Order: sequence, then structure tokens, then C-alpha cells
Amino acid sequence: MSATPHTSRDVRPRVIGALRLNRVQLIVAGILAVVLAVVIAVDHSIFGLPWVTLAALTMTAATVLAVVDRRVAGVTMSIIVPALDLAAFAALFAEPLVPRNVAILMVMPAFWLGVTAGRLGIGMVMGASGVLAAVMAVRATDSVGVVLAANAVGAVLVPISLISTAWFAYNYSRTIERQQLAILKREREKAALAKERAADATLLDAIFETARVGLLLIDADGNVKRVNSTLAQHPVLAGDSLTELRKLRIRDLESRREIAESASPFMRAARGEAFDNVVFWIERADRDTAMSAVTVSSRPIVIDGEFHGSIASVDDVTTYMRMLEDRDDFVALVSHELRTPLTSIAGFLELVLDEELPESLRSWLLIVQRNGDRLRALVEDLLIVGEMSRGEVRLEHESVDLRMLAAEAVHTLDHRARRRGVRLRLLEGGPAVVQADPRRITQVMENLISNAIKYTRDDGTVDVHVDADGREHCVRVVDDGEGVPAAEALRVFERFYRSTSARSSGVQGAGLGLWICRMIIDAHGGSISFASEPGKGSAASFRLPARG
Repeated sequence: MSATPHTSRDVRPRVIGALRLNRVQLIVAGILAVVLAVVIAVDHSIFGLPWVTLAALTMTAATVLAVVDRRVAGVTMSIIVPALDLAAFAALFAEPLVPRNVAILMVMPAFWLGVTAGRLGIGMVMGASGVLAAVMAVRATDSVGVVLAANAVGAVLVPISLISTAWFAYNYSRTIERQQLAILKREREKAALAKERAADATLLDAIFETARVGLLLIDADGNVKRVNSTLAQHPVLAGDSLTELRKLRIRDLESRREIAESASPFMRAARGEAFDNVVFWIERADRDTAMSAVTVSSRPIVIDGEFHGSIASVDDVTTYMRMLEDRDDFVALVSHELRTPLTSIAGFLELVLDEELPESLRSWLLIVQRNGDRLRALVEDLLIVGEMSRGEVRLEHESVDLRMLAAEAVHTLDHRARRRGVRLRLLEGGPAVVQADPRRITQVMENLISNAIKYTRDDGTVDVHVDADGREHCVRVVDDGEGVPAAEALRVFERFYRSTSARSSGVQGAGLGLWICRMIIDAHGGSISFASEPGKGSAASFRLPARG
């Protein structure tokens, strides 16, 4: 049990508890008893002398006071008990027949008072030291020779030693107290911080488990450490390890082609990549479940510059994607139904235009024909979109030379370029043979060249490059038009997207052409890109693997 501090600022048992002070008192009393026993054994005449008897009685009183009630603390243990001890040793020292070296025993209660009573204890020791100095000074007047010198030195050294001991004990206890307070403060801060962290952990756990999206925690070794209940209940993604996640078949959102395991969002998250809203289809070979569409975002967990894992969010968007599919199916159905009447209208318009007609009527019919052709082109694009959205891109591969296909596309569109005063050129180069569907690749080339002609200046230039570098061949279409901002250039291959400059130019379009190009190139296992710089022009290119 700890000693209770006294109300006075100078009376504070700070270092040792009351129970330990009781033990200290027993040790002090035992030392005095041993000293008395030795002294009396040496000189029996000392037994019963008044100062010796007073010393024994005083020490006995202090010991009884300390031991009888072990719960005593405060003033009793801080002042009264060590003061009685000091008085007992002083009384013993006052007896002339007792050896002078007994004075060393007074250091113990002096130290005790300095520790437990502080400045008040130092004051008490100074008072006792003054009395001792006076006693020894009186003795010195009755002494001669060596005894005189010893009493004179003792009158100075003993008080100084006692006061120094009390002062040292006081400062030592204050140092210990400051250290204890500092430790207590740190412990309290640690406890508060631990409590705060526990509260944060509880909050995070609640958020983690109640989130309506699936959450996946991956450690630095790529192991799934935790999934929340939403993800655990997902029919396809349910699983608690990347070993199970590796069983997933991940397919591209639009082409439905299977994505390589290393490129899957889960493996990217395990590597610490940061990305947002990557949408794809997933299915599992080991479970009889329908294919689901999910969107995944990931952020790495980095603490003090060290990678500790990632957290990924997984949101099921199957219902939304099915709705988009239904929309595409409906558009495809309507487009298919429109194709036949549009073909009939175009055929009869050609027959009528072959007849002799008034010039005004002919001009009106030509307007109808141009808009009918635009409508037919849009219907064809919509039909292609429907096929590609369902992953039904049918390719008929054969060995083809990209340069020959580019030459045919340039020849086909040359008249359109001349009408606008645009110089269309196929730059020199060697053959570039690939395994591809020539009809689809021609469609891509004509689309890229047609866009370049539409969006360049009336007196501009469109250059077509065909480059072969061994492992893959590249077709690049470069114009010197107005270009588009970098942020818009990143989106030109999105379905139905048209840049600001395209919308403001008055050029007709539905934003499907480049998306169709991307889908065709993806189906061939190639890549397509677009780069542009406002005021300087644009470059669209695609790459296909060279024929093995």
C-alpha cells in the first residue's frame, strides 16, 4: 500500500510505500540493538546509563509506532518515526562513554527525513545537527589533546555530513519523483493513445464490415488477410486467399476476351498499384455460377515509406451491365429492322437519280441520298457495336500485307481528301505481313484515315506510315489539324465519346468509329493508341504481331 501524501508541500513520502517504511524501521531498530549489544558487551558499565536508556526507549517507541499499525503513513511515517530514530541515535551519541563513530548511524534517519519529508526534513536535520554541534563543542572544552581535536572536528563534520545527507536525499527523491512523473505521463499518454487506436480500430472494423461494397485487404506478400461480409457473400468472389482468386477467369468488359493473370486487378493490387474503377467480367471454372461484372479500385498501404499491402474495393455492377446489354440488344434489333428498308430506299433513289430530272428535284434527292447513306452507316455501326458488346467479333484470319491494305484505303479515300484540298500520302516502306482479318483491318484503316481527313485543315496533310520492326508492325496516321487536349485524347476510344473540337466543328458522327477500331484491334491481340497536341495535330496508330 502506498503512503498517502501529507497536505504540506514539504511532507511527501514519494519514493517508498508505508509497508516498505515499516521494514526500514525494523532494520534501523535492529542496527541500534546490535550496536548497543556490542557496546555493552565491551563495557558493561554502559548498560543502564541515562542516555543509553533514553536511546533504547526512543527507538522502541518509533518501532512500535511503525509496526503496530501497518497502514500508518503520512506524517507518522514521514516525520515522527525518522525523527524519533534521529533522536535515539543522538541520545546514544550524547553518552560520553559511547564511541564517537556511532555518529555514522545518524545518517540513516537523516536520509529518511530528506526523502520523505523534503525541506521540512532538512530543517529537522539541521536543528538536530545544531544541537549535536553544541554538545560536541561543550565536550571539546573539557577535552585535551587528541580527544579535543576529535571533538572539534566532529562538531563540524558530523552536522555537515547529516545536513548533506538529508539534502542529497531530498534532491535524489525529487529526481526520482520527476522521473516517476515523466514515466507516469508517458504511460498515460500510451494508454490514451492505445485507447484512441482501439477506438479507431473498432470504427474501422465497423466501417469495413458494414460497407456495401466488397473490401479486400492484401498484405505485402500478396496474401489476402481479410475480406468483409459483403465480399464473402459474393457468388463468384467468395474466397479468402489469392490462391482462390487465381481461379477466377477475368474477362475484358467489352471484348469478353480473357485477361492474363498478371494484368488482373487483384494481382495489380497485390503489387501495390493504385487505380480506380476498373470494370471487368468474372467467372469461376470450379463453381456453377453466372458471370458477374465488378468494378475494382485499389490503394497501396504505405507507412514510413514501406509498403505494407493494399486495400481493394470491389463493387458488383452486374445488374447495371446487364441493363446496358439489354439496351445494346434493343438498339441492335432496331438497327437490324432499319437496315432492309434503308437498303430499299437507297436502291430506289439510285434508280430515280438515273432518270432525267429537273435540277432542283435532283439536288433535293441528292440531299436525301447523302442523309440516307449517313443513316445506313450509323445503322451498320450500331449493328457492329451490338456484336462486339456481346463478344461476337468474328474474324477470318489470313496472311495479309498491311502496306497493301493501307494503299487500298488511301486510294479509296483519296477523292474525299481532294475535295477538301487535303494532301493524303502513303509514305514509302517495305512489306509488313501479319495474320489478320483483312476486311476488319481495312475498316480500321479507313476509319482512322477518314477521321484525319475530317479534322485536319482544308489545305492540310495526312500521312500514313506502315512500319515493320520484326516482332510487330505498326500503322500510323498523322494529321496537322487542330488536335485535342491531352485529357480528351485519353477518352477518344470510349464508346459514344466525341471531343469538344469534334462537337464544335460541325462534323457529323456518333462517337463509335474509334471505339469499333479499338475492339477490332483488341480482338486481333494488338494495341491501339492516340496522341495529340492542340494546334499541332494528332496521330492515331495501331500495332499487330508480325506473322510467326
